[in-house]
Amino acid sequence: MKPDLSASLPVYMKKSYTKFSVLLPEGDSNLMPFVVNCLSRKRGIDIYVISNNPKAEVRKSNKIKNFSCYPKAKSEEEWIANLNTEMKRFKIDVILPFDEFGIQAAIKFKNQILQNEKLVFLPSLEHFLLSNNKGALAQHMKEHGVPAPSTFLFEKYEICKKSPIEFPVILKPLEGYGGGRGIHKFEDEDSMRSFYSSNSMEVPYLIQSYIEGYDIDCSVLCKKGEILAYTIQKGFLAGTEKFGPNVGVEFLYRDDMFSVVKRLMKSLDWNGVAHIDMRYDKSDGSYKVVEINPRFWETTEASEIAGINFPFLYCLSFLGVEFNQPKFQQTKFLNLIGLSKSIKKNKWFVFNLKFILGNTPLKYYLTDPKPMLNIVFNKLKSIWAN
Repeated sequence: MKPDLSASLPVYMKKSYTKFSVLLPEGDSNLMPFVVNCLSRKRGIDIYVISNNPKAEVRKSNKIKNFSCYPKAKSEEEWIANLNTEMKRFKIDVILPFDEFGIQAAIKFKNQILQNEKLVFLPSLEHFLLSNNKGALAQHMKEHGVPAPSTFLFEKYEICKKSPIEFPVILKPLEGYGGGRGIHKFEDEDSMRSFYSSNSMEVPYLIQSYIEGYDIDCSVLCKKGEILAYTIQKGFLAGTEKFGPNVGVEFLYRDDMFSVVKRLMKSLDWNGVAHIDMRYDKSDGSYKVVEINPRFWETTEASEIAGINFPFLYCLSFLGVEFNQPKFQQTKFLNLIGLSKSIKKNKWFVFNLKFILGNTPLKYYLTDPKPMLNIVFNKLKSIWAN
């Protein structure tokens, strides 16, 4: 008999849930630790992991029930076959793909998944691909009246001889980059021509109007276009890359921004999670959608610290557990790089134990030290080898 955990439920839930098991089929994703850490914060969840890396740090975690390793899948169909093998081996209640490859494969080949009724609700393939294509997304937002920067898409190797958009503009490659790498800002035609004279464009890319203002993001969990839970975050401590992610974020409420997100998610009839990158335009006080990441995000743990455990709520909503839209706390979060920068800037910050233990990822590692110790050991080993 499964234990009743209703006594530990947050007050926003209308219905209790019992112990359940969840299969995470993308153990090689860099998002895996964030999803595992969030799910492990709740009692009664058995976590099963599939990976193609026999040395993955997560295999040493005390938070997972089982770790299975398969050779790297050569196709989406082979990846589905590995998933099906796990479904035969274990009693799984929820299949939760959480990164782009797994989500797309699960959408495309849902009919080939054993017990596919246990697969979480996901967006349609059309809307998933649209959200992941910045050019198509820009056109969709224009058609649906969603505020967004002007965007022009170029093909691979195509050179922009004259900007179709008024300066200043930014250039973004569509493939092979992340974390702000490969993004360039141009103030005028001369600076843009200088860039093209010394660079070849080997991937498709876009040129987008640069908005004077600041970045602000919204994370959501949706069902049929309705937002079940969300957080809004704004950076307060920049990372090393000029256009890269922040290493410190603060959570806040912005009703006018949230109304834009609601319109966007409704227009996509969105199912599942997404992280929406936005920009505040100080010229007119509006919020504009820059892009959508149709997956979990690197600050998933930060959202959990702010009170919104997206992986957990995703599973609950799929299992039919009802809850009101929860409120998040207006708080701050530092990742480990942000914590290091803060201590380097102010050595006394190390004594702010309440913040460090409550608003950084350290609390996850202290309760599950083996994966982190393994990472440190491997780094030291590589240093000694050199």
